[in-house]
Amino acid sequence: MAKEQPILPDEMTPKPRAADTGERVYELLREKAINYELRPGDRVNEVHLAAELNVSRTPVRAALHRLVSEGLLRLVPNKGFFRPSIDIDTIRSLFEMRGAIEVLSVRLFCERATKDDIRTLEDHWRRFQENRGSMSIKAIVDEDEKFHEWIAEGSRNSEALRMLRDLNSRIRFLRLVALGREDCNMVTNVEHGQIISEIKAKNVDAAVSLMSRHISLMLNDVTEIAREAVVKIYLGDET
Repeated sequence: MAKEQPILPDEMTPKPRAADTGERVYELLREKAINYELRPGDRVNEVHLAAELNVSRTPVRAALHRLVSEGLLRLVPNKGFFRPSIDIDTIRSLFEMRGAIEVLSVRLFCERATKDDIRTLEDHWRRFQENRGSMSIKAIVDEDEKFHEWIAEGSRNSEALRMLRDLNSRIRFLRLVALGREDCNMVTNVEHGQIISEIKAKNVDAAVSLMSRHISLMLNDVTEIAREAVVKIYLGDET
């Protein structure tokens, strides 16, 4: 009877599936695009990225195509993938679209949200208030996004939520720049509390008006925010 061969440690470790590798590569490259580690106007080097991530070019190329569909990259025929330049008109369009979705979301939230939905939103804001002083700008932006996405989720409009999440990804770096300003940061915080108060009071029109004004805070200053973003990208400043 043949002696059973011992199982070596490497043989016991499950190999990562292609799908898992593809998703990991996509998430890593998405973060690079969102944070402008892939600089505006630069061509994306697939070979370097594959070597950096220790994968073949296949999952890298698949991820890059996904990022094109999300507006984070653009594909130029016969030239390759590029990170789009910071364009004022495009940025303004993104903020205008965000404003339209946010206004719709808060109106529907007032109409459709349960008491638990409102309590969750209020609890989140209260916890944020308690911890805000010790939070980084990135953490503040993350929490700000959650606030708005919870309103969209409570609106029971799944498309509004999906579109808002996509838009938030595309403008996140700009919001890091904007909320890095103490005046903008403070106003944003105060206005969140005011929006919650109007929602609780069922003052739909007042909540909608506040949300519209809240979103326009950055829209009105988009040129200066874009200028500051370019400086941070090329000087490598931390946000």
